[in-house]
Amino acid sequence: MEGGLAAADPLPSGEQHPAESTPQQLYALGERSVFSIEGRRPDDFIGFGTGFLVDKEGAMGVTTAHVVEGLSAISGRFNTGEKAALHVIGSDPCTDLAVVHFSTDLPKQAEALIFGSSADVKPGDTVTVLGYPSTASQSEQKMLITSGLVNAIKVPARGAGLPEYKDTIQHGATVNPGNSGGPLLDHHGRLVGINALTYFGSQSQPAQGQFYSISSDSAKSEVVAKLLKGDSPNNMGWAVEEYYPGYFAALDSTRGPALDALLAGAGVKGGLYVKAVTPGSGASKAGIKTGMLLTRLQNTSIATIDEMCAIVGSILPGSTAEVDGINLLADAAHFDQKLHTEFVVPGKP
Repeated sequence: MEGGLAAADPLPSGEQHPAESTPQQLYALGERSVFSIEGRRPDDFIGFGTGFLVDKEGAMGVTTAHVVEGLSAISGRFNTGEKAALHVIGSDPCTDLAVVHFSTDLPKQAEALIFGSSADVKPGDTVTVLGYPSTASQSEQKMLITSGLVNAIKVPARGAGLPEYKDTIQHGATVNPGNSGGPLLDHHGRLVGINALTYFGSQSQPAQGQFYSISSDSAKSEVVAKLLKGDSPNNMGWAVEEYYPGYFAALDSTRGPALDALLAGAGVKGGLYVKAVTPGSGASKAGIKTGMLLTRLQNTSIATIDEMCAIVGSILPGSTAEVDGINLLADAAHFDQKLHTEFVVPGKP
């Protein structure tokens, strides 16, 4: 055990080397350890993703922050059908990691995954993704399994709307929307990565088969040192996503296009869309609301998560932050009205 997480010893060599797990054995492990996540945002959009158990006694699981930030009434469902209520213990939008706690009983067969070391992973190794990607029949979606080869290790990576990942495993095991936050396993069933990003390239230069998972070594240090203790580093009291033309259509093909058309007509091209605000936080008391678009922080333009994280990292907890934005959907009748406010940043000074 390392800080509450089960971690594997280095694999022995030669005749003592354990047998590889079959795909069927890895899938069975996932049925005991991997769960789907679903919740509703204050703006009524649905969020979903994947998580996995890391501490059965403490009923703790890990996922990515972008899966759970801004969600309420969160539930987890195992592949066998058992459901349980979840709440977020700690999250960090700048490392994109979060810890969740099951507030109802776990299934009897539940099992925590064992952290392996991503330092043991080599290009050419076989890795397996387990999770709940979106499909043609999203309701009660079954866990899916994919496998592929490791392409490269220690890869920095960044996708649209996500922070920069300093250390990822690039591989060919398919990761689709909904897989985010789920485990990347080695051929012994040990956790070596947390699925975070699929790279599609650009319209003129499309890419296929490029999938990225946060390395288990970098994730473990963040989870053990901060998130399992209930800390939420870089938490400003809001949950945001990068706004881009077509953002709402990507969330909801029925309601979204009309919202995107409204904002396009007003000349809105980018910023950080507030999908939720923590009740009672300094940001909430300062008038920041779900549906607003943030455009400046500390008198500096912010249009990406990376830009926000670069500024947040330089603001001391307990100090004052200045924010600019526009009402947008927080007040549809005055959606282009500008906001300038100040608030105390969460955390102990």
